[in-house]
Amino acid sequence: MNRKMEYDVAIVGAGTAGAYLGWQLGEKGYRVCLVEKQKAGEPGSHIGIFHVDEIRFAEFGIPLPEGEELIGYHPEGRAWPPDGDGAKRVRYPFYVMEMPLFIKRLQGYATAAGAEILFEMEFTQLILEEGRPAGIKARFDGGELAIRAPLVVDASGVDGVIRVSLPAGLGVERDPIDAQDFLYVILQYWDDLAKDFPRGLNFYPFHKAFINPGYGEGAIVGIGQPGKLEIAERVQEQFLEERFPGVQHRLVKKTWGRTPYRRPPFSLVADSFLVLGDAAFMTKPFSGEGVTSGFTACRIAAETADAALQQRDLSREQLWPINVRYFRDQGAKFAGLMAQLLVAAELPRDDVNYLFSRDVVFSSYDLEQMNRYFEVKMSPGRLLKTGAALLGGRVSGRLSQEGFAALLAAMKRARALQKHYECYPKDPADFPAWEAQARVLWGEKS
Repeated sequence: MNRKMEYDVAIVGAGTAGAYLGWQLGEKGYRVCLVEKQKAGEPGSHIGIFHVDEIRFAEFGIPLPEGEELIGYHPEGRAWPPDGDGAKRVRYPFYVMEMPLFIKRLQGYATAAGAEILFEMEFTQLILEEGRPAGIKARFDGGELAIRAPLVVDASGVDGVIRVSLPAGLGVERDPIDAQDFLYVILQYWDDLAKDFPRGLNFYPFHKAFINPGYGEGAIVGIGQPGKLEIAERVQEQFLEERFPGVQHRLVKKTWGRTPYRRPPFSLVADSFLVLGDAAFMTKPFSGEGVTSGFTACRIAAETADAALQQRDLSREQLWPINVRYFRDQGAKFAGLMAQLLVAAELPRDDVNYLFSRDVVFSSYDLEQMNRYFEVKMSPGRLLKTGAALLGGRVSGRLSQEGFAALLAAMKRARALQKHYECYPKDPADFPAWEAQARVLWGEKS
């Protein structure tokens, strides 16, 4: 059976980004259809428990979690050096939550606002008219559905199924994400823990590992590593053997997933099209989490799409403010952070231990600033102190020549990238020159 439907907006993916955007556009009175390939209640089930910054609920107009969705509330966490017990307290509160129930709540807000969610529907094809998106086709158990809409949104997650199927010449990068550009995340759910096992929120930057609250008195022992799942498994084994050899526990279950860990596409929009959330690689460079960072772009997109739909003009030029507003703010901060943190996280063990001891990069202040503002605001006095610590480490031999040079180069590159993104062009005609320079700063071929 083949069916045809018409809406104002067609969104592929009803996860956090798709559901939030559907909610926002539905409240503005638009006919919104969300296509989700999973069954109702399944999105996010592979993740299970996750955390959300307390401040983001009010920022995005989302009520605080309660009931079964809420696992716990933690006003602070700790960041640990590679060796020793010199943890840094991070005074920044999080809610620990059930991802499937949170997504179900967002989907409920979307449907209450008038959006329609079609579950067990898999995107198969982009409908094109005169070379531009005009809707989508989706496959379901009983046949195929054609959904026509003047605005098509890719919120499909890491694979970006619509983005990679766009025709050439629309101005959005179409390459699939490379396997090397994923962060492979392994979660082990532990119970019956030894009394001295870490409680609360704990982060180990050198290993890219974390120990967070689980169900009841249990814990989630997690790790995120780029490149391959096998690498993540090996590093997690090494981490546990180093920090917690032979620790008493019972393994309840083990899951894994992947999250994008690379720069986003240089443009999020084309004629009648936009890409958001994990499909646009909007994950936080310091954690790999992308739920609330995706909401930032969704809110901008809802406001811009509202104006474009009212004018019945869904051209690239009308949607372009999404690019400008996103990349000049959060996108610029993420670019600077990624350039710096990719280097800092790969420094030799002794270098990271030294930086922890001298409150450089891994200080409580730095970590709180990154979580709250997505950038570290440096006063002249703090900048001098950081420079003195780096120079002192080099002179004393506690900071390697390679690490010293890499950090200085990364800081310089981070500043250049952030400033470049803060000057994202308002006029699409100026975009090709901006993109060419951005590729140079990222070290890519133009």
